Amino acid sequence: MKHLDELRRLREIHAPEALKLRTLEAIEQGKEVTDMKKLKQKTRKRLAAVLGAVAACFIVAVNASPALALGLGNLPAIGALVHIVCLRQDIYQTDDHTVTIEVPQVKGEQDEEVNALIEQQVKEYEAKAEEDIAAYKQAFLATGGTEQQFADKDIQVKVDYTVKSETKDWVSFVLSGTQDWNAGAVERHYYNLRLSDGSTITLKDLLGEDWIALANEQIRTQIDAHNRTSDIPYLAADDGGFQTVDENTNFYLDADGNPVVVFDRYAIAPGALGEPEFVLNTNK
Repeated sequence: MKHLDELRRLREIHAPEALKLRTLEAIEQGKEVTDMKKLKQKTRKRLAAVLGAVAACFIVAVNASPALALGLGNLPAIGALVHIVCLRQDIYQTDDHTVTIEVPQVKGEQDEEVNALIEQQVKEYEAKAEEDIAAYKQAFLATGGTEQQFADKDIQVKVDYTVKSETKDWVSFVLSGTQDWNAGAVERHYYNLRLSDGSTITLKDLLGEDWIALANEQIRTQIDAHNRTSDIPYLAADDGGFQTVDENTNFYLDADGNPVVVFDRYAIAPGALGEPEFVLNTNK
C-alpha cells in the first residue's frame, strides 16, 4: 500500500522534458559499461558514469519512470532528502588496478565545507592507495613475480559510502576506502548532519555536558559484559585497550537516533572482533 501511494505521488510530479531526456540518456549510458576487464590499457583511462546527468546532481523528478524513483528511495538521502544530496560515481583504471569511487555530494546549508572535506578525504585515500600498491608491486617483482602476474591480480580500490540512518531531521553516513588485497588499508569517515542547517551532530549534542563520562561508562559496561562470556576478550586498558572517547571518536546514528561508537579494527581488540561498535543510550 505504501508503494502504491508513492506511485500515485510520483505520477503527479511534472518534470521538465529536458530533465527526463537527460535522465534517460544517462541511464542508457550507464548500461554500456559492462565488462571492466576490457578497459585495461597502459594509460590511465577515466570513465564518467554519473547518475542523472554528467557532472550534475541527480534530481529525482522522474515521473517518466515511477519504478525507478521508488528504487532510488533506497539510496542514501535520495527520495525524501533528494534536495540536499547527490550521487557522484567515477571509475578509472591503470595497468595495475581499478579504482571505483561512489560518494555523496551534499547540497544545502554548509554544503561547500562538507563537500570539500569529502573530496579531500577521497583524494587522500586515492593517493595512499597508489603508494600502497606501488610498494606492494615493488616487493612482488623483487621476489620473482612478473609484471603480467601482478596485473592479473586485478587489484580493486573502492571508495564508497553507506547510509546508516536518515530522517526528516538528520542524515548519518560513512565514507569508506578499501583495497581488496590489503585488509589493513580500510579507512572510514563518519558524517552526522542536521538537515535544517547542515551542521555536524556531536556526541556532546546527544549526551549532554557530561558526555565523555557517560559514554565511557556505557562502553566499559559493554566491554565487561562481552569479556565475561566471550573467548575473544577486548584488550585491557593497560595493553592498548579502550581508554576514553574524545572529539575525534567515530560514531554514527542508528534508526532510533542513538549514537553508535565505532573503533577501527585492532584499535581496542583483536582483529577477530572486527570494528567494535557500542550503542549508547542517550537517556542514561
